[in-house]
Amino acid sequence: MRRTLPWLLGLCCWIAAVYAQEPMGVVASPFRSLNKTRALLDAADLRVLLPLGYAAQAETQSYLAGRPGVQELRVYARPQGILEIAIAAGVAGGYDFVLYGRRDPAGLEEVWARFVPLIQSSRGSGPEPVEVGHQMYNLGHIEADRALALLKALGYSSIEFEAKAAAPESYEEIFGLVAGKETKLPLVVKVANASKTSLLAADGRGKAAMPASGGGKGIEGAPQLGGSHLHGTTSDEPQERLLVVYDRNDPEALERLVNLLQSQIDVAAQQIVIEALVIEVNTNQLRDLGVGLNTSQKNIKTTFETSDKGLDLPFTFLFSRDTFSDFLSFKGRLEALAETGNAKILSSPSVLVLNDRQARIQVGQQIPVVRSTTTVSTTTSSVEYFPIGIVLNLRPRINPEGSEVTMQIETIISSISQSNAQSGSSSQVAFAPVVDNRQVETFVRVADGTPFIIGGLFSTDQQGRKVGLPLISDIPILGALFSRQHFEQGRREVIVVITPHIVPLEDNSFSYLIPKDSKLFDRFDTQLFRNAYRVRDDEIWDLKFIQESPALQELTRRVRQACQEDLMLRQDERISPLLEGRIPGEDVLVRRMLGDIVGKLEFDEEVDLNKVFFFVPAGDASQQDTQEDRTLAEVLEPIFKTPDRALLLSFEAQTAPRPGRPFTYPVAALRDTLLSAGEQERTTLLRNLNPVDGEGRPRQWTILLANQDDVRHLRQVLVLKRLLELNGKLPLSLQAFHPGLQILFPSREDMRARYHLVDREVAQLFYETAPNQYYPAFERNFNLSLREVDKVLGRRGN
Repeated sequence: MRRTLPWLLGLCCWIAAVYAQEPMGVVASPFRSLNKTRALLDAADLRVLLPLGYAAQAETQSYLAGRPGVQELRVYARPQGILEIAIAAGVAGGYDFVLYGRRDPAGLEEVWARFVPLIQSSRGSGPEPVEVGHQMYNLGHIEADRALALLKALGYSSIEFEAKAAAPESYEEIFGLVAGKETKLPLVVKVANASKTSLLAADGRGKAAMPASGGGKGIEGAPQLGGSHLHGTTSDEPQERLLVVYDRNDPEALERLVNLLQSQIDVAAQQIVIEALVIEVNTNQLRDLGVGLNTSQKNIKTTFETSDKGLDLPFTFLFSRDTFSDFLSFKGRLEALAETGNAKILSSPSVLVLNDRQARIQVGQQIPVVRSTTTVSTTTSSVEYFPIGIVLNLRPRINPEGSEVTMQIETIISSISQSNAQSGSSSQVAFAPVVDNRQVETFVRVADGTPFIIGGLFSTDQQGRKVGLPLISDIPILGALFSRQHFEQGRREVIVVITPHIVPLEDNSFSYLIPKDSKLFDRFDTQLFRNAYRVRDDEIWDLKFIQESPALQELTRRVRQACQEDLMLRQDERISPLLEGRIPGEDVLVRRMLGDIVGKLEFDEEVDLNKVFFFVPAGDASQQDTQEDRTLAEVLEPIFKTPDRALLLSFEAQTAPRPGRPFTYPVAALRDTLLSAGEQERTTLLRNLNPVDGEGRPRQWTILLANQDDVRHLRQVLVLKRLLELNGKLPLSLQAFHPGLQILFPSREDMRARYHLVDREVAQLFYETAPNQYYPAFERNFNLSLREVDKVLGRRGN
């Protein structure tokens, strides 16, 4: 009864439509899969429509196009009239076939009479056969256990394993299958991770444990050379994976699961750049007034002054039996000193941290302190290190709107007291440090990019003393000449300024993450590593008029809407780049910007024209399908001797191997032509020499060499070709080509010694990077991709 109910509903709709003289019918598909429904329509094309004389029409105007719920539309025509068949979303789920006839009611009745029995026969009597397929999904952000838990909560079936240790001291694990689970497809299987992926020692539970900061026994803080034990076998498979088992006849269920993982579950956390500035403000008041005395003569020495460290020395008077036999050499010094303090930056760190993860910044030093242990017979001394400095513990969290950041903050600032530091010299390790410690813990919520201040970390120190000669310094007025007064008042305040910056998920060129445009970040002419160059900000073109183009935005909107209705479109290579934010034809603009960098660095000067060659057909007509090589230097020499003469090298854009010759040489058609001196005429000629067919596909690539500027441009193209080979994984997209991007460059020795082949790839790069040609080439590629996408969406009626 359930199998015949949709057919009866469709039949009722058909009878009502015919009764009301409306040439339309609706019948439910027996499948809930769009892919299987398409296959059924393909079968109706051969078994029903073809015998009745219907032929598919691509550009015919349709009444069902653009209707809500239409997943796919096909238009057929015969001399009597036109028939439209659409696959539409069903009211209670699944899909319906909608048949609409124009100017041919009898033809619609004939199609209906044959179409309905075909649907009934496809229902079958038993369950649908299942063709099992497998796909491994690598999780990039979330752990497999957490992803599996979410999928189970959403109703997906899963298979899990439980770990069983073979022995307490074993590092390998044995996994057992957890039975009793449903096996409804798609089925998600958790792939067990490798038992050990680090070089850390394992604790008693078999888990990796962090070693001590000292690396084991021995002096704390000193590295150990004992090494780590490499347990078990080496495993190099990826971690955190899910194995998805699905029905090959129902790929939409797999696509829904993968889309759920990619867009909702396995998503990257947003990042935050935290800038910190630690400032110490000193308001010192130092006053030092008094007299310093120093006298010496053979057997007498008298001192009353200060040490190098600012400490007062005691008054000393040494003499011998001949003390007063000679006249004393007496020296006196009057000192007056006043000092005020100022502000200085103690630290200015910055850190990039994931949302709701902890970041820790520590800047400081280790102060050695001697610890002595005395027994009855011996005294043992050991050195311990006391850490001081600045510690910032932060844990930020972004609000859902991405406009505010809530942070847990712990600020610790410790330092050795100045008076205590003066009492111990560099050679004295055994002293007890007095540590000034200031700590703040707080929760804050600030707007993105807004600095906030943590202040009030005061430290006050007052010192005053008076020293002088005994008895004499106590005499009024006269005692001032034989005394010294020292007064010091210090007040230090530490201010911490913290500024959070939220990094947009879609922005790969966030300004706070890009290094400064400096040659220090480049690497050229090294002995062991390849040359590397970082893209400058002024080398990136402002192409917002392309990214904000209404045509591009409308195309993206149509694609996204179509993919929401049909998830299988995401696998189409013509559709998936648009979903990733790519712009059709943008690779032309990126290659042009790379060519400008090559010209800026003057790498083209290293290309020797005597080592630039190309293939041409052999001069002997009796030797068919043979070729010979020519160098560019020998060909250009007679060309440039004649004014207004140019050399043309043309290559077929599309080549196919001939029977018996599976490999085809990139043979060039070599010829010369007279060329006008006008720039506009040269631009038009080069564009006409690189034509396209009716669908916008290139037919021929041609190189035009008329002067030294053209030769220099060809040299740059040869370097660009080599650069693209070295950066094979570089995505040629405007989104990925941003300031700070590192690009590998060939060495100058390599370009001088290398032989360069001029082929169709070089000819394409020559045209697409030539002045006044790159933008028309971009538009050509964009329009070609637009027509391809329209073909895909046109079948759906979008």
